Amino acid sequence: MATKLGNDNNISDLLGRARRYCAGAEQCEDTVRQKLVVWKATPEESDAVVAALMNEGYIDDERYARAYCESKIKNHQWGRQKVLYHLRLKHLSRTAVDSGMASVSEDDYREALHTAAEKKLDEMRVESADDPEVRQKLTAFLISRGFTISEINQTLN
Repeated sequence: MATKLGNDNNISDLLGRARRYCAGAEQCEDTVRQKLVVWKATPEESDAVVAALMNEGYIDDERYARAYCESKIKNHQWGRQKVLYHLRLKHLSRTAVDSGMASVSEDDYREALHTAAEKKLDEMRVESADDPEVRQKLTAFLISRGFTISEINQTLN
């Protein structure tokens, strides 16, 4: 599929594929660039395709960050630390990350922590975290989910 550099047909093909890719689910610039590498686009072709997608509104890193934060916190019960780490891997701007993190309300965040803790307690087949061993396992689990010790202790107390 890849043709010589500067071939407008190849850029048109890549742009069409990238539009379909972005229309299927929210994407950020970094994931689109990774997909273009897989499709064997040259760096110049990638730059042209990404610029066109941004101009057309297919790629918006702030919109992506908001959707990502809301999804990972509300639906997957991730903590802020884990979400921030994964957003940094996507090479998003500080502004986009801040916008995404601000999109999740404090109530939704606390609910995500509470839900994650309850699910883990159910999985452990215990009713409360009063036992020190249970509390330690629950704390380790919640830390792996990206919640801080102070958030965890506040929830468990």
